Amino acid sequence: MILTGSAVAALVAPMMAVTSAHAQEATEQAEEQGDPNEIVVMARKRAERLIDIPETIAAISADTIKDAGIASLEDVGRQTPNIVLNRRQDNEPNVVIRGVGGFGNTQGVGFYVDDVQNFTDQSASIEDVERIEILKGPQGTLYGGSNIGGAIKYVLKRPTDKFGGEARMEYGSFDTINAFGAVNLPAGEAFAVRVSGYYNHTRGFVANTFRGGYADRSTEWGTRIAIGWQPTDNLDIQLSYRHNELANGGNVYTTATERPDGSAIYRRTIELNTDVENRKRVDGVIFSLAYDMGPVELTNVTSYTRRKVNFAWDLDYSAADAVVAFNGDRNTAKVFTQELRLASTGTSDFDWLVGAYYSSVADRGITNNADLYLGPDAGGPVFIPDFNNGESSEKQYALFGTANYRMGAFRIGAGVRVGRVEFKGTDNNIPITVPVNETVVLPKITLSYDVAPDVMLYANYALGTEPGRVNLISGTAGAYRSETASAFEAGIKGTTLDRTLTFELAGYYINYKRRQFETQIVLPSGVITEEVANIGRSVSWGFEGGLTYRPVDGLTLSGSAGYLNSKWKDKNALYYLQPVDGLTVPNAPEFTANASIDYKIPVGSDLEIGLRADYNHVSKFYWNIRNTANQPAYDLVNLRASIGDPEGRWEFAVRAENVFNQKYFNELTADVFTVGEALAVPGAPARVMASLSFKM
Repeated sequence: MILTGSAVAALVAPMMAVTSAHAQEATEQAEEQGDPNEIVVMARKRAERLIDIPETIAAISADTIKDAGIASLEDVGRQTPNIVLNRRQDNEPNVVIRGVGGFGNTQGVGFYVDDVQNFTDQSASIEDVERIEILKGPQGTLYGGSNIGGAIKYVLKRPTDKFGGEARMEYGSFDTINAFGAVNLPAGEAFAVRVSGYYNHTRGFVANTFRGGYADRSTEWGTRIAIGWQPTDNLDIQLSYRHNELANGGNVYTTATERPDGSAIYRRTIELNTDVENRKRVDGVIFSLAYDMGPVELTNVTSYTRRKVNFAWDLDYSAADAVVAFNGDRNTAKVFTQELRLASTGTSDFDWLVGAYYSSVADRGITNNADLYLGPDAGGPVFIPDFNNGESSEKQYALFGTANYRMGAFRIGAGVRVGRVEFKGTDNNIPITVPVNETVVLPKITLSYDVAPDVMLYANYALGTEPGRVNLISGTAGAYRSETASAFEAGIKGTTLDRTLTFELAGYYINYKRRQFETQIVLPSGVITEEVANIGRSVSWGFEGGLTYRPVDGLTLSGSAGYLNSKWKDKNALYYLQPVDGLTVPNAPEFTANASIDYKIPVGSDLEIGLRADYNHVSKFYWNIRNTANQPAYDLVNLRASIGDPEGRWEFAVRAENVFNQKYFNELTADVFTVGEALAVPGAPARVMASLSFKM
């Protein structure tokens, strides 16, 4: 079940205030009391029920993550309409929400782990997650830059005062093995530790016919230690450390022949003479403190993350001994963030929140520093150290605040963020250092009206931005400007039929200026590289809606759909000196839809059978600005059957994914070396997984 903003039953009695330290506990208590819809989220940096938030937000629960087999970025993107989301071959995310965001080195949508923006391991396996919150539309007021299209938040499971543990083992197609375990260890009523770990391995499904084996093999493992301490009733301290390591195929792009209609022939083979790889190691610490001082609550969130990357990429994408790239010596990114917030508490008609934010990000770009090898087929052999010789630092400073006031059934909210971004990029080969600095003001306004106790009309306006930076890997050291998006949204959400039917419907209009877009170019040396430029203005408008119906105990029917019209609207916009006005924006399918059926059937008092089906539709969309390459429409169907204990103490399940073996691509760049030949990433074929899980 996907718990959207409308999928939460409104209570007639006023809701008691819930501090951020107890958001997870409040949700668990509501579920235990028989209302599984009562989901409390931190989307607006205070604990609120989804039904009370006047904007489009989707919350994916831990049960849905398990039952729907959500394990990757691609899986997350299929849970709600008007979003394209997947993992690039350098393990960075590609994400576009409502036509806003970017594929490649432009970010556009923020990723978060426990309220901390994640710049290092956004595509890591989804493990030990309590819920995923997807915020659509610009989130600049509360979250700052790199959230112009929205934000995706992973809320991890917290230590509790109850001893318990869980474990899961999966095996399936392509020699896939997934294992996960966690244990919660309380020490009295005020202190607890949660330790979790996972190991995921697959041989892959893209065969290297030249060297043998599979180029997209992958092994990932990680662990997390979370400590919770509540020395007093009004003080909550959380400290967590996460470590994960990933080794997979590096830059595994197949060469795909393009058809006259713009589509490409699906292919799951490559011919590479190089044993390509990516290796990534991430260590992160998050310290949070929430202190309830009566009328106000003070929150501190501090984080430090370190990422080290090694790679070997075959950049001629062939069996030729020609071009191979390796990481340089500066292969470590370091991220520090600090946020302080002060928020009102209680059930007053007026609430407010103010905060301050600072972040420092050093050498985020994976390929800023890279060495190059040219083999005999490229005029070598010759080794070129520091072929890419860039380094970067980015600092953000911000003050922000929001306020909401209720007048009977009417509510009005407003917020503003004043932020300063200071980016400095250095190309040591030229040499040159280029600064890009900007101060931005990001407002937000919301209006809502309760037309009935369980139904709300709302409208909002928000401004978002993606900071400008410097191209450090194309040899130009050229700066590009920030992009901005002004978004208007209006909708209705509610519940009826004795809370068995929930619904939502929203329309939106987004004016997207100075849009950043990544372009692949081939240098005179034959090396493919990327450069980001401001193309021009685009406009997105559309709508999306969803229904969740629970006609009887154990049966949940869910469905949602979205329409998107996203086009370039700029007579002066040029791409390779060609006008783009009126063309469709890339990675913006016109129609997307998803549906699920989940049925839990009791068998006596000791067993429960579970049946689930998931359906996802993506209409045709374009891969490139010129609209010469496209992905035809495709449909994915997943099925799951399980048997287990009604209380969840054990379960055996079989899950079939892409059961009709649909052939599609997750990423494609047209006409790379020559017209009619693309580089592409094939989508996963059909596979079957069997799992056994335990919980105590």
